[in-house]
Amino acid sequence: MKFTEPANVLCVDLDKRSKWTQCVTSLGRDGSEAKCPRPLLVFFRGERVSGNGGRKEDVVRILTALYEAAAFAAPRWEVVPLFQFCGWTRRSIAERFNVSRYQEVEDVRVGEADGGRESSLLSSCVVEPEVETCSTSYGSMDEVCVGGTFDRLHAGHRLLLASTVAVCSKTIFVGITSDALLLKKRNRELLETFDTRKDRVEEFIRCMNPSLQVAIGVLGDVSRAPMPQEFVMQVDSGELNAGKPLAITSESMDGIVVSRETVSGATAINDERATLGYEPLVVISVNLVGATRQNTDAKKLSSSDLRELDAAAGVAKSKKAKP
Repeated sequence: MKFTEPANVLCVDLDKRSKWTQCVTSLGRDGSEAKCPRPLLVFFRGERVSGNGGRKEDVVRILTALYEAAAFAAPRWEVVPLFQFCGWTRRSIAERFNVSRYQEVEDVRVGEADGGRESSLLSSCVVEPEVETCSTSYGSMDEVCVGGTFDRLHAGHRLLLASTVAVCSKTIFVGITSDALLLKKRNRELLETFDTRKDRVEEFIRCMNPSLQVAIGVLGDVSRAPMPQEFVMQVDSGELNAGKPLAITSESMDGIVVSRETVSGATAINDERATLGYEPLVVISVNLVGATRQNTDAKKLSSSDLRELDAAAGVAKSKKAKP
């Protein structure tokens, strides 16, 4: 990932009890309101997450807690989880990234203001409400798909993508909403272009696990996400074409990662797969980041709200610049 400045590394031993979510929030408060904190790489190690063939639902819960903590500090903060099962070691991190400093959890000073946040993070992330048609126990899968708009890549997007990386062992298929489908969005003039969004998504995935193959395509129908109509990139093993079958028509597709508000789309995909005689996709639902409850209509962290903030900041800056 092309960080604009050297990254900090927080080392978390998951075999030990610690207040690592509070540490993340404290580190995030190093930035000001006008500037995001320094990029953070969180290196998770320990037997709890060391096996590539083990169950992954615990990893998704860890990621949920991570991005809730990050969003609490700075929603757009560049936070990337690095797991042992993705091949990361302290040495390989140093070789791949420009690192400013390493810190163990016990070395981070946690402010009193962060103390009350830990209990709410754990209650909302470790114990998740079950969602009908979604899997509650799952392992690693060869082919996994995910879709979204990914404007102003924020903690909610990162949770969705990181969870996809965590459960995938070979190829991730990503559908990104086309510019044409976003014309009715609020503050659409502030939307990032498809190419910008595509590049940021790919950078994040490859940053977390460089060994994965990534195929990114245009998402032409958000109601049936993720089903890219046309691939615009190449997989490492060769070029994909527009006729490549995906979520519905690809019998080899194993799983799909969605947010709680888009579970119905995944259910519809599995209904159509059933008509073809294919096995249903494993549906993994991740929490809505920044939400007080996990209902589909819950207020959550969103790109639309971030664009509103940017629009307001632009107006304020314009007024200030006038003589």
